[in-house]
Formats: sequence, structure tokens, C-alpha cells
Amino acid sequence: MAAAAGLLLSRAAEGDEEIKNMLVGNILLVSPTDVWKCFGLFLLVGMVHFVLRKSFLLVSFDRDSAYEHGLRVGWWDFLFYALFGLVVTSFVRIAAVLLVFSYLIVPAVCGINLARSLTDRLLIDWVIALLGGVAGLFLSFQWDLPSGAAIVCTFGVLLIAIGFAGLFRRRAAG
Repeated sequence: MAAAAGLLLSRAAEGDEEIKNMLVGNILLVSPTDVWKCFGLFLLVGMVHFVLRKSFLLVSFDRDSAYEHGLRVGWWDFLFYALFGLVVTSFVRIAAVLLVFSYLIVPAVCGINLARSLTDRLLIDWVIALLGGVAGLFLSFQWDLPSGAAIVCTFGVLLIAIGFAGLFRRRAAG
């Protein structure tokens, strides 16, 4: 679908610019109203996940026990992915595809490389997300770069650095 949109936009007068906005966006042009709407949605979904966290974790990490406890695993999967889809589509609309998926994937992979417990991974995820975002915005400002692309590249550098750190740590331990 994205490829078809790219083909159509390539024929438009400003198609290349539209493709760039679709992929990396420009978070500096997001209106305060859009930010507050997304914040409200994020807060609501975060509260739902907090309240239902035990069931979500059981279904995610121990499906057999979830079935034994009588949980309807398919329904819980649907609820998780429906909420996930709602958040992702809302944020992609204002922050673009590469930026949103960088925030989703890079901190999680870094947390997996650096920690074993779920709590430690979550804390590392938050630190990496904050570090990548702030450093990317700083570099964007310093070098007059597009903010979304600078943040995505910063996340890429963090991912590579932490990947090597994890590799060296595993070699030293084993």
C-alpha cells in the first residue's frame, strides 16, 4: 500500500516532499491540539494497560497458565492489538512511520540486550527513548537537520552501540 502511495505521489508536483513527510515527518510542525489529543489517548491506553497488566502479562509470557486460569487468550490478544493499533495509527498521523517505529522497536531491543528482568527492561526502554529523542532533537537543532530524520538516525546509532555492548558483554561472560 505504501509503495502504491509512493508511485502516485511521485507524479504530484510536491510528491517527493509528501513522501518524505509520510516517512519521517516533521514533529516541529505538530499543533499543540494534536499533542494533547495524543497525550490523552496515551494516558487512557496506559491506564487500561496498568489495570489489566496481570492478564496481559500472563497471556504474553505464559499462555498455558492463562488458559488454566480461564482467560480467553484470543480476546486478550485482540484487545492488546486493538489498543496497539489505535495508538500507532494516531501517532503515525502526526509523527510519521519511521519515527513511530523507531520509538517502538529500538528501546525494546536495547532493553532486551541489556537486561533480563521485565522491570529493568522497561526502565532501560524509557531511558533509551528519552535519550534518543532528546539527543536527536539536539543534533537537529545544532546541525539544522530535519527533526524526525535526526531522531531516527540517533536511535540507529544507539541501537548499533548497544548491540555491540551486549555482544562484548556476552563474550566476556561466556
